[in-house]
Amino acid sequence: MVYPNRPRGTPYDPADGDSFNNAADWYDDMADGPVNAKVMLDGKAIPVQGSWVISAPPNYAPDAVSWRTMYDLMMDLYVNNGWLPVPEKTSFTKDVLPQLQRLSNLQWVNKGFATLFGSGGQMNFNEASFVSKLAAVPESPALDPYDELRRVILNSFRPHQTEMNDPRLWPWLYGDDFGGDLFQESPNTMLALPSLQQLHLQRWAHGEFINDWEPSYKEPDYLDDIPLTEQPDMLDKAAMHFCLADAFHPGCEMTWPMRHPTLYSVPFRIRQSRSNEAPCQWGESLSQKSALAIDGPLYAQVAGGLTRWMGLPWQGDTAYCRAGYDPDFDMYQPSFWPARVPNTILSEDDYKVVMDTNASRATRIAAFNRRLSWNRFIDRPLETDDGKPSIAQVMDRMIAEFAQQGIIEARKGLDDDPDFPSTMYVEKNGYTEHAAARMLKAVTPAASNSREERIRNSGWASEEQLSDAVRLRQRKPTT
Repeated sequence: MVYPNRPRGTPYDPADGDSFNNAADWYDDMADGPVNAKVMLDGKAIPVQGSWVISAPPNYAPDAVSWRTMYDLMMDLYVNNGWLPVPEKTSFTKDVLPQLQRLSNLQWVNKGFATLFGSGGQMNFNEASFVSKLAAVPESPALDPYDELRRVILNSFRPHQTEMNDPRLWPWLYGDDFGGDLFQESPNTMLALPSLQQLHLQRWAHGEFINDWEPSYKEPDYLDDIPLTEQPDMLDKAAMHFCLADAFHPGCEMTWPMRHPTLYSVPFRIRQSRSNEAPCQWGESLSQKSALAIDGPLYAQVAGGLTRWMGLPWQGDTAYCRAGYDPDFDMYQPSFWPARVPNTILSEDDYKVVMDTNASRATRIAAFNRRLSWNRFIDRPLETDDGKPSIAQVMDRMIAEFAQQGIIEARKGLDDDPDFPSTMYVEKNGYTEHAAARMLKAVTPAASNSREERIRNSGWASEEQLSDAVRLRQRKPTT
């Protein structure tokens, strides 16, 4: 097996997972840089601003949208810095419903989200009759049957600038400071509401919003379906909508410098550097003072300036920024980046059982709720006495086999069924049928409720692997 981006010499010890990420000589295909152009129309130059292109790791769940997108982050940043006005009104369809529905849409990549927010769950924000209650504007304070429902939902979210860490609040996603201990003191252990999103939810909870929801509404598929005056803004949104804003530990496509206004010349435009950076320009180590200085690395950018903060190779964090970490609290929650790196999925075989109307209802419901570990192929046992792969060995497999990892794709579901949605998102893996069957025979847990089998079902090869991952996470520097 050939690893073209493997470090030379001995900076990386295959037996030591701590030495894997960022070892000398690693490289991957993540990159970024400016793109500038001259535009001529009828022989006249049209003033345009340069753009910035980033090549990112694979998106394994291309239809899943993170609870907070990079577009959300940027809008929050620009409003807080006075570059864009504070929205005067709150639209239920544009400002509230997306925050709720994204929790439900994560059901296809994490079993914990599926249980509460998924099809058949108590908080299924895709269910039309439930959404109609949330969209109802009260006629008056005395005629508001859903006032408490809205307040309960608002109070379920982790507030902006929270002073304490409570992993039970929504969203069940890790923040920048998670270090292996779910109940550590840092309020940034878990992801909190950004200020702009909180503003919209507060207005909604108080009944101060516009009900513009139409059950039959469908998002436009093509740019030409959008009014011409709105198309430039939609291009900015489209580029950022499927990028993750959290958790910046370090993240998937970009990381924490994107929160700093010094990085931008105007909204949605990276400030371009006019000069090259000198080697070790800021010394051998980067202090907070030099990092935040006006001539520091968070100001004007050179090619590669945005992705240099990410871990090397990208496969390392993709293989080990997972979900759970504390099985005594929850096997599946919280999670890091399920919208890009799935945790637990509906397999092809289980989907076939769900769609088989000759099977019993109980069998089909069990298959729909089974949800296998997306990492089960790279976690498969070694051909050794103990068979337990180390963290580094699993990361090695991700490097060699990342193109075979499952892609979550839309499939036809069942219409008008209370237990199954009309569209389901199913894993399509890239392994050959023979290879997948052989590996699954070794990695699919038996039916059992033992701690070991529950840990394997939730996406860890063994309890030892989980313990090593927690230890590795505790050593990982935070931002």
